[in-house]
Amino acid sequence: MSIRNLGSRRSRVILTMLAIVYSVALMITLETMTYGFKVAITNEVENILPTDLMVYSESVSIPEAVAQVIARLPHVAYVVPAIIISTAQVNGETVTLIGIPSQYFSYFEVHMENGSLPMSNGEAIVQDSLASKDGISIGDTIYVQVLTGIQGGTEVIPLKVTGVFSSILGGFLGFHLNMIVTPIGTLQSELGDEGFVNAMFIKLTQENPAYLSQLATALSEYFPNANVYEQSSVLSSISNALSMVNLFFIVIIALSLIVTGLSVANTAIMNVRERTREIGILKALGASNGQVMIIFLLEILIMSIIGSVIGIALGIAGAYLARYIMIKLNVPIIIPVILLPALYVYSLVIAIITSVVASIPSLISITRIRPMEVLRIE
Repeated sequence: MSIRNLGSRRSRVILTMLAIVYSVALMITLETMTYGFKVAITNEVENILPTDLMVYSESVSIPEAVAQVIARLPHVAYVVPAIIISTAQVNGETVTLIGIPSQYFSYFEVHMENGSLPMSNGEAIVQDSLASKDGISIGDTIYVQVLTGIQGGTEVIPLKVTGVFSSILGGFLGFHLNMIVTPIGTLQSELGDEGFVNAMFIKLTQENPAYLSQLATALSEYFPNANVYEQSSVLSSISNALSMVNLFFIVIIALSLIVTGLSVANTAIMNVRERTREIGILKALGASNGQVMIIFLLEILIMSIIGSVIGIALGIAGAYLARYIMIKLNVPIIIPVILLPALYVYSLVIAIITSVVASIPSLISITRIRPMEVLRIE
């Protein structure tokens, strides 16, 4: 009877199911994208900050010997000293100049496209985005301008290009920072900063939050002008930010479910009003209030289940579509679409509960219909 009744009111049923499909699809798409974004950002942070601790100063003022001292501390696996200058220029183009010890090139996950890694001072590799933009080829000599001192002076550093790479540090967020990487000795010599660096990457032998916190505090006190970053703190901050975004999405989903509930309630009330005579006859033939209510409730359940299944499928498709659009728009981070069975079950249950709750007023009205009054009117 429930299926037959749904078929006889096809237009209304389709419109109601569309509301359910929309809310479930919206829920699946937004939650899938949020989860995928969290996974992508977490992976990227672990790539850009593969160590437990990073110390960074705007000026090249950290003694390299400190890195050697820290490396000998208990629970410390290794320390990578580096010089990172984000305000350098080549042919008027802003570039990020990075100097690291040659033995640690593999640590920074340099993905080579052509050529080879620099083996001696004065050599460098450039990012493919910069190479294609400025027409830089292997064997060319580029001249990097670096600001020096508070008076705004510049130092020109000549570098021979030995290779072209596509990314470094896991390609953090896919950013094209026009990076140039050279042995750290090159920058120390050219800038007159022998024995000094402005960044250190510190990796512990095992996870030890208490020791990590003590080391971070000590480094902050020893280098008050430097920033000390903990990977766990960065991930925690990102997680909190994503939670706020997810909360905003939940509000949107809740509003969508309210609209869906109103649509279901309207359909259920209209069905009861239009079928008052049918209800009266069923009761006159001996059907109880519960049996009649089950007929109408089954109609709501069938609509919500079918609408939810379609909505789940469209929601997954919507996540893939959003990812495709982001790729086409060259968004600097690719969000993976991860299938979440628990989310689909959760969405199905939410849609069913919303539909059932919305139909309660109409179900209650069924108990107030008296067969004799209905038949007398008819």
